[in-house]
Amino acid sequence: MNLVDQLDWAYWKRLNPKEKRTLLSQVLLYYVNPLLKISDIELKEFELYGIKCETFELLIDEEKFVFVPGNKEAILGWNLGAKGLSLLETAQDSPNISIPEEILNQYNLLETESLANYINDKTTRLRKSAIPAMFVQRYALPAGTEFLGRFDAVTGSFEGRVDLFAKIEKEIKEILTPKLNSQESLIWTFPESFLMEDSWYIELEPESDLYRVYTHATHNYTSLRKEIRKKNFDLLTEDQWEYCNGAGSRRLFRWGNDLNMSDPYRGKAIKKMIQGLNMFGLSFDTKMTRFEITEDPGVLKLTDHQEKIGIPAVEYLPLSSYYSNSKMLHSEVILFPQKYLYRKAIVLKV
Repeated sequence: MNLVDQLDWAYWKRLNPKEKRTLLSQVLLYYVNPLLKISDIELKEFELYGIKCETFELLIDEEKFVFVPGNKEAILGWNLGAKGLSLLETAQDSPNISIPEEILNQYNLLETESLANYINDKTTRLRKSAIPAMFVQRYALPAGTEFLGRFDAVTGSFEGRVDLFAKIEKEIKEILTPKLNSQESLIWTFPESFLMEDSWYIELEPESDLYRVYTHATHNYTSLRKEIRKKNFDLLTEDQWEYCNGAGSRRLFRWGNDLNMSDPYRGKAIKKMIQGLNMFGLSFDTKMTRFEITEDPGVLKLTDHQEKIGIPAVEYLPLSSYYSNSKMLHSEVILFPQKYLYRKAIVLKV
């Protein structure tokens, strides 16, 4: 059996830790550019909704990646409509339901059959795809940025690339600690994000005082992809992205089909699964305020707008592993970090 065949998930999951480490050493030797710095290799087990994967997380050029085993016969896409979704998650009896006219013209979302058609139309076709093994970046980056580290807006401490942060520290602190009079200080709040074009970008982590700090360079799709490839990385194709998101499971969402987040008991657990790492140890944006780009400029994943209509299955559909975005990206459009994300990968091509 050749090396690539051993990296298929069906074979990989039967290996013991020693055998996996031996395989990883061979992969790094034959498939990863020797100019890339590899460090902090650690074998971990990830799990989401009953799907487990023991795999490696590691740093590649000081950025966190995970190894995703391949799958020669991954089943992707969706044609099951609302199957598996409860009435509470589809057409709940609520006075807050407000369906936009452009949707009402085509679908009656309060009827299960019409809702099923809507879901099928908004997801990719059912198909079988051969997915290669990959090293995939855990967190998608805001477009045009490279991660430097985290800055604590309260204590003023920074953890990460201190040498590069020192060059922009003064500018960032001026934004986050402006001189305010007594009246201004009563209404001032930390910005969610701030962009200094072609210099730096910061973004507040949810429910914290920590900012992720990035360098920034202005890019369109063409120039960003060229820059990624120059550094020996790839973007994920649509098939690879869907597999990395949901592992090819026959569920609409990677965490299952439960959307009852208003429940006082189940709700917290569901939100934790949605926002946490998936079965491969990858994290996906859940804010529904940005697209994630792929290898094809005509294919965007996620969304920059959430439909607030009172039907959870519709509101959260853009987080589905198989969501098909109707919007396309022109290759020359500037990719602002507040609107687009990108995720680097090393795809082990045969």
